Amino acid sequence: MDDKTRAASGSSNTSGVTTKTVAGVTTVDSAELECGCPEPSTETIEVEQVLGAEMAQRVVELDLFVPEQKPDIEQVVDVYVKELEITKVDVIPDKVIVRGQLEIKIMYVADLENQPVHAFEKRHIRWTRDIVIDGAEPDMKATADATVEFVDFDFHCHHDRRKVHVTTVLKVWARVVTTTEMDVYALTPIDEVGISGTASGSDKVSASQFSDETVSAAETGGGNIAGFGEQNVIVTGPMTPTAGTTTTVNGTVTVTGDSVNIRSGPGTNFPVVIKVKKNTTLTVKEQAFGWYKVVLADGTTGWIASWLVGAPKG
Repeated sequence: MDDKTRAASGSSNTSGVTTKTVAGVTTVDSAELECGCPEPSTETIEVEQVLGAEMAQRVVELDLFVPEQKPDIEQVVDVYVKELEITKVDVIPDKVIVRGQLEIKIMYVADLENQPVHAFEKRHIRWTRDIVIDGAEPDMKATADATVEFVDFDFHCHHDRRKVHVTTVLKVWARVVTTTEMDVYALTPIDEVGISGTASGSDKVSASQFSDETVSAAETGGGNIAGFGEQNVIVTGPMTPTAGTTTTVNGTVTVTGDSVNIRSGPGTNFPVVIKVKKNTTLTVKEQAFGWYKVVLADGTTGWIASWLVGAPKG
């Protein structure tokens, strides 16, 4: 449009905004209103980054004694870790201190004529484990996870019929996260164009969430339990493992998502190592924070979210 035509129609253009006057009515058109995209502006957001995630074992050994009101032991049937709970996580320079407690239950054949089966338990058995994470500082945020790796017991009827020595091996994970500020360009949602939404999730899982855990000596390979039948070992979600075979996750899983990230650590803040397609079979080696450490067919290792694969198959 030339200057004369523009003047005749009463139109002008200033900085991307066009005004038109027709029959005494003035309208305003702008690129922002036409496309529904406002001018971008900077916004400061907080971004979490994983400083480190490490694992350490904790061995808990103790003697458990039959309560006074119960009969002596003739034979121990099994020893169970009924509950495993993380009670506190503290960060000190270059370390994370994880505190927790567990509950142990013992089933046994009583030293009586009719050989009835009795049980007793010990609650609130406290444990502590320090895990080295270089660069950790007291003001940083940390999460922890714990699983029962092994349970064993020792009973000598000729020495003491009221005492059982129990050994429990825990696998404890700690993860430290730092928070940094970052400036990003943000667009304000426009109702006429569409609704802007976000989806959020959490990959933080701790032992305290598994209220139905029972790990026993029969399923972890410890103790003398011949003749008392096989036990099922379930290590994803609520667990029912028993005393001697290891209870760490193993077997294979199948990817259920279309294109799933394999990351360098157990969390979405870790870098992506590789992507895998749906129905890919992976070998499981470890579990922490709701993630599996897996090995691909070519030997590549990494971590995958447990909710993006099927249940482990032995």
